[in-house]
Amino acid sequence: MSRTSLREITHLVISLVVLTIAFTYPSMRPDILAIVAIGVGSGFLLHELAHKFTAQKYGYFAEYEASPIGLTLAIVLRVFTGIVFAAPGAVMIYGKKAPGIEDRYLDSNQASKEFAYISVSGVVVNLILAISFFLASLYVVPYSLTYRIFTTGYFINVVLAGFNMIPVGPLDGAKVWKHNPVLWGMVGIPSIILFLFMNW
Repeated sequence: MSRTSLREITHLVISLVVLTIAFTYPSMRPDILAIVAIGVGSGFLLHELAHKFTAQKYGYFAEYEASPIGLTLAIVLRVFTGIVFAAPGAVMIYGKKAPGIEDRYLDSNQASKEFAYISVSGVVVNLILAISFFLASLYVVPYSLTYRIFTTGYFINVVLAGFNMIPVGPLDGAKVWKHNPVLWGMVGIPSIILFLFMNW
């Protein structure tokens, strides 16, 4: 079941607005906000929806929930350190709801595998979007509005991929690394390479 509640939509919109401001600060010009909103809208929203739909595929109940602490850190760290804390919330995953697979839920190895795939799905979406934005930017006039939209989308998606693959705490990378370091490397290393290439 992939229904989206009004509460979830509200949390997604709030997170989207906060992340857009965090990525845009200190330049808060309307045109830059709009360009960044496209990048954040694609990267953040599709990242979280990938988590949600992958979790539902495995029979879990999943719903995005904004984090007051994460939202606050996104703004405060950006203002005082220049760092974008790109974790304004997370998809909350609850027990299996699909009939006939409750026994699998008791299998800790199977659960670890499922959560690793759920976690990595969002980052894979960011990598696909980053590469797509980059390739698209090669076919438009440099420094045009379209070029700025594509390069900003590339930047934001690379940041989201790299940040989320850090193998610590509640981040996606920690769950992937715990289950399979090789899987982490397959996604984490390209994220790092793209990030370095972006700053080269």
